[in-house]
Amino acid sequence: MKRGFFLGLLSVVLLGCSVKKNTGQTFVNQAEADVYVKTITQVDLKKHLIVLASDEFEGRETAMPGQKKAAKHIANYFENIGLEKGVYDTSYFQSFPVAVKDPAMVEVKVDGKRLIFLNDFFYLGSFNDTNITGLDVVYVNYGIDSENYSDYKDIEVKGKVVVIREGVPRNVKVGEEWDSWRKKIEAAQKNGAVALFTIKSDFKSRVERIKFYIQNPTMELHNKGNRKPNKLIPNFFISDSVALNYFKIDTTEKFSTPSCKVDLVLEVDQILSSENVLGFIEGTDKKEEIVVITAHYDHLGFDAGEICNGADDDGSGTVAVLELAQAFKEAQKAGNGPRRSMLFMTVSGEEKGLLGSKFYTENPVYDLKNTVVDLNIDMIGRVDDLHDNNNYVYLIGSDKISPDLHEISERINADKIKMDLDYTYNDESDPNRFYYRSDHYNFAKNDIPVIFYFSGTHEDYHKPTDDVEKIDFEKLERTTKLVFYTAWEIANREKNLNRINK
Repeated sequence: MKRGFFLGLLSVVLLGCSVKKNTGQTFVNQAEADVYVKTITQVDLKKHLIVLASDEFEGRETAMPGQKKAAKHIANYFENIGLEKGVYDTSYFQSFPVAVKDPAMVEVKVDGKRLIFLNDFFYLGSFNDTNITGLDVVYVNYGIDSENYSDYKDIEVKGKVVVIREGVPRNVKVGEEWDSWRKKIEAAQKNGAVALFTIKSDFKSRVERIKFYIQNPTMELHNKGNRKPNKLIPNFFISDSVALNYFKIDTTEKFSTPSCKVDLVLEVDQILSSENVLGFIEGTDKKEEIVVITAHYDHLGFDAGEICNGADDDGSGTVAVLELAQAFKEAQKAGNGPRRSMLFMTVSGEEKGLLGSKFYTENPVYDLKNTVVDLNIDMIGRVDDLHDNNNYVYLIGSDKISPDLHEISERINADKIKMDLDYTYNDESDPNRFYYRSDHYNFAKNDIPVIFYFSGTHEDYHKPTDDVEKIDFEKLERTTKLVFYTAWEIANREKNLNRINK
């Protein structure tokens, strides 16, 4: 035991180190915590966020240059305050591969004339890379192929591009499933087509509704060559004017065989990398047990050319982790380091499907059996429409795995912060299902107790207007301090958290 740590313990004893008890649960004396919580300030939180949510980081989209810059910035901060490298003492970065499908890499030509993505066409569904030229085109009305009605009867579409119109014909009884593009693409593929184009009468309005989702790359964790190849053919949507002016198709005709040729170049598949950033503080006498604090630092990148800076989502959670790391490090420097080890982890890929936290829990640096808790912070910088003051925070998951954790959280808040703890979104019947939508869930799936700290959505959620000047830094500071006191208790208590199923 270090001399400084012993003196720190002695000072606590002199202050009166009796434990507090509540329904059988013991609580450590938090006199020392009161000292280090003061290092968490609105000024520092704002200083961090002004940098992290600036245009320099280009919206921090997973695997893109802005995210790489943000990762380096966070790692440099961890190093500057003296955190140990969290990945086997060799690096702050835990890299993981992502499989990317980028719609910007799609090229469609009709008789040599290139169609413009989102102006002339869009597509849904996933497909494999394709490079084929000189395809013949066949118009097949509604593209239905059922037992009592078939648009494919006596029509040869093998090796060709099929163009259809949406919907179902009047006065013909077919199942409701034929109103879906999925059923129609299966029919086209079954009959040998190599691509499907559907004419949408409301093309422009449809693009406006979904363009955010179809103009950005989709990602998933890459499983190093074990992915099953996609079985669906390319699936495109075009407007009436494109059908008429490019494909020479008149939809008033039931069938036609246009004379045009189509070229398709789909080079959408890429394997890129992203990074979780891990900083570590080794515990004193329970060092094998790990308290994890997480926030995702990635965001959406660009929306129609505008940078989405993600000040609240999740710049607010990320800067909270930076301040928490500094506070615990200051305590360690003064000889009052935590009994359990602390892992401060900012993860990437949350916006793409919780990818970074999924990779970590599938490839843990520290044994999940020794992981005591994950305190996850995601969007704590704003006030939502359901509250008329800023003295609240939504807590999600605190009672689902460990009764101890929930009791600790309640008691710490009552003693130290006195925020309104709102459990609206903790309800299993809540339709938002936020419990399943942030990085804590990948820990919860492994039976690790979690708390998700959240302030709710707002009008700037997932928009370029989620900027620093709209952050409530008083609320951000108060919530961060709540996390600090909770983490301090868990990191320093004698017993581990109990679990419902053990």
